[in-house]
Amino acid sequence: MPDYDDPAWRPLPLRPAVLRWVLLPLTVLFLPLWWVVWLCLALFFLGVAGVAQLIVYVVPRAENGAVRVLDATLGQVPLVPLWCVTPVALFREGDTAYYRARVARRIEKQTRRAENSPLQRDLELGAHYFRGAGAGYVLQVASEQGWNAHPVLRSHPRRRLRLRHNGRPRAGFTN
Repeated sequence: MPDYDDPAWRPLPLRPAVLRWVLLPLTVLFLPLWWVVWLCLALFFLGVAGVAQLIVYVVPRAENGAVRVLDATLGQVPLVPLWCVTPVALFREGDTAYYRARVARRIEKQTRRAENSPLQRDLELGAHYFRGAGAGYVLQVASEQGWNAHPVLRSHPRRRLRLRHNGRPRAGFTN
């Protein structure tokens, strides 16, 4: 369980107004380029994953190592970078209630998926998603619905949270 007094688990500080208005045009200009680079990296590492899969067939215990290698490479390059600011985020900067409602909706939706399908047990949230609520709040709300920190993949409260559902339905849950 995290130390909620640690500033890393609290909401991220507000960006200065000037920086927010500079980041919006930079996002519009550089985000498509970022996605092209990300796609090229994903295709490259997909090829590397094919070779790693051959090694896994020969050495079965290498599977965790292959997952860790792919996580350590492609997992470090987010699809939506932390510097990216959308128009909604620009106007909702500092609105804690908005971010808390957003987190609650996303966790509820993923909880329904995890309880209905054993393949949907992982959840990854980028910091842009919970910026105003804080990683501690996300973990607190998620733990009430059966989510815990991922046992293999690490979370970084200032960048991303990785959670895994325990797979059991909640008490009183009906479809």
